[in-house]
Amino acid sequence: MTLRLTSLIALVVALIATGVMLVAKPVEHGPAASAAEVTLAQAFPGAKPKPVKATLADGTTVTPLFFVDTQRMLGTIRKPSGETQLVLRTPTGERVLRSLPNSQTPEFAGFAAFEGRVVWLELTMTTRGTTETRLWTIDSDAAAPRMVTADTGDVALFDKRDDVVIHDGLVTWLAAARTDTPQTEVRTVSINGGQVKVDTRDSAYAFAAWPWLSKVNTSGMDGPTELLNLATGERKTVAPKGSELLACSPKWCRALVIGSTASSTIIEMARPDGSERLRTAAGSVAASTVDVALLDRYEIYSYAGGKLVLFDLQTRKSVVIALGVTQVMSRAPMLWWTTGDNETTAWHLLDLRELAG
Repeated sequence: MTLRLTSLIALVVALIATGVMLVAKPVEHGPAASAAEVTLAQAFPGAKPKPVKATLADGTTVTPLFFVDTQRMLGTIRKPSGETQLVLRTPTGERVLRSLPNSQTPEFAGFAAFEGRVVWLELTMTTRGTTETRLWTIDSDAAAPRMVTADTGDVALFDKRDDVVIHDGLVTWLAAARTDTPQTEVRTVSINGGQVKVDTRDSAYAFAAWPWLSKVNTSGMDGPTELLNLATGERKTVAPKGSELLACSPKWCRALVIGSTASSTIIEMARPDGSERLRTAAGSVAASTVDVALLDRYEIYSYAGGKLVLFDLQTRKSVVIALGVTQVMSRAPMLWWTTGDNETTAWHLLDLRELAG
């Protein structure tokens, strides 16, 4: 069976990202950044979130799943006829890419885009109660969808940017090997289809940022984090201080310490070698994304009450993006979120590349 987002490994990664873990032991913290917060307009003049139209031309409500850019979105709609459809919206219009009966409990995940091409994983449930996963693509906005492969293995999804990666005319993703001890299959296929190459590695891994893997701590307890470069074989081991919980990209590590109360969480950032350690958030706060340091620069935090804050690791500033936020999603460089309730939900989109002037 495909490991869906509710799998044990993905759950542990998500918990570490959002701070839902056991109380950690005291640790010597890094210096705090300035407590002053600035607005998005003050920090990045001219930058402004864009409203996302959450209906199609016929008035049907669409749930955004992935933004190729600010003009191209993929999302799902549920039809009264009992189908779930994956739709693509572009500046020239909308079209249905896939339409599947709800009886198959379809899900679409693992989106990635490169030079006009988009790939995604399609997950469906069989009548036997098992999950089937297929890799699909469109080669351009106007191209017909085509299946790349059904030989996906037991796909492991972590709600990260690089759950699926397009590179060098190939597509790569991770799957859990069917072994007694954790092993990860690095699966690769040509974007044009064909035989899937499988490279099996000991331990459970997620992608940190292509071509880097990060070891997944399946126990959920504090411990060192290992980074592995698939291209060069280079390894980096990052040890936590005390009982803090670590999540790392090749450039930055997020250290999480949960206090004895709901308002005493501390989040710090440091380079994998331990340098440049800095406290970036404290209080009733959680990391909004599993990915660490979007674009190697931006941390996104959610505070109690719905305040969404961007911490800029380059300027060391906390930037308030929005208030009253109810849901946050990201596939770098795109960040999107909702405000309002079920009756008045509004979607907003920010391209982080617009900030990196």
